[in-house]
Amino acid sequence: MKILAFNGSPRKQQGMTAHLLDLFLDSAEASGAEVTKHYITELDIKGCTGCFSCWWKTPGKCIHRDDMDWALPAILDSDITVFATPVYHDNIIHYLQRLRERTLPLALPEFILNNGETKHPGRYRKKRKTVIVATAGFPESSAFEVTERLFRDATHIFLPSSVLMVQGKELPIIQDFVDAVKTAADKLIKGENLDDELKNRLKVDFPPEVKEMLIKQHNESSENMKA
Repeated sequence: MKILAFNGSPRKQQGMTAHLLDLFLDSAEASGAEVTKHYITELDIKGCTGCFSCWWKTPGKCIHRDDMDWALPAILDSDITVFATPVYHDNIIHYLQRLRERTLPLALPEFILNNGETKHPGRYRKKRKTVIVATAGFPESSAFEVTERLFRDATHIFLPSSVLMVQGKELPIIQDFVDAVKTAADKLIKGENLDDELKNRLKVDFPPEVKEMLIKQHNESSENMKA
C-alpha cells in the first residue's frame, strides 16, 4: 500500500499540521504502508492559467514543465493520497490550492452527475483514496467548512485549536482523537471502510466549556506576547 503525502504548511516540520500529519503517516507506516512525504513549499508548482490545453490540445498534459510532471504520475501510482493544510482565514493554504488546481489533467472535460452533483469524470480508472488533514487555531469545528467542501469525497481529519496536539495531550477528547487517527490509518491501509462513529471522532468538536477555556487561554497568551 503506497501513501503519497503533501504538506502545504509553510512552517513545514515546525507546525501543528506536521504533528497531525505525522501521527497519521507514522500509524500507517506501522501498519505496513510505504510512505512518501513532500513539503509543497519546496516544490516548483506554477499556477493554472485556465487555458484547458490539458483537455483539448494535449489531453492529460499541462502546458507547464515543473514538479507536477512527476507529482501527477506519483499521485496516480499511490493508493492513498494525503493532503495536509493549516486553515488560514477559513481556507486551505494557497500552496495546496495551487497543487490542487494543477490536478485538472487527471479529469476529463465531460460533465457527469454523481450523487446529484455535476462533476468531471476521472481520466484514469484506478480507484484511489484521498485523506485531508487540517488544523486550525479557532476552537470551532466550523473552521473547516470550506476545507470539507473542497475535499468532500475524502476522509477528513480535522483538529481545531490544534496547539492541543502538544499542549493538551492529557485532555480525554484529544486522547480519543489521537486513538481515532491511529485506528483510521490502520483501517485504510487494510482496505477497510471507516464507520460513521470513527469518522465523527476524526473531526473534533469541543463542548462550549472547552471553547471558553481555549479562548481565555489564547487571549492571555496574546497579552503576554504584547508585553
